[in-house]
Amino acid sequence: MDCGGPRHQPVSNRFLPPEQLSPHRSGRPWSATEVFAEGQWQSVRVRLEARGWNAIQIEQIHDQLRQGWPLAMAENNVAVITGHCPIKARYS
Repeated sequence: MDCGGPRHQPVSNRFLPPEQLSPHRSGRPWSATEVFAEGQWQSVRVRLEARGWNAIQIEQIHDQLRQGWPLAMAENNVAVITGHCPIKARYS
């Protein structure tokens, strides 16, 4: 028997909110607009890659920069922590 009222239909999962479209990544959120004393993070990262730092070392340097260390000190700290520095690194 139809009483003429609105029918409740199940909600479709066809359109998901944006945060559910991409898988959740472990670790901290990353911002493309992070700026440090040495410049925007994207530029700093590209320079580090060009100088031979590997991805794990670059993330550790990023952590150091977020803690307030200047880039030169962050690089030195990561070199000490990991036990090696990249071939193209320049230390005086």
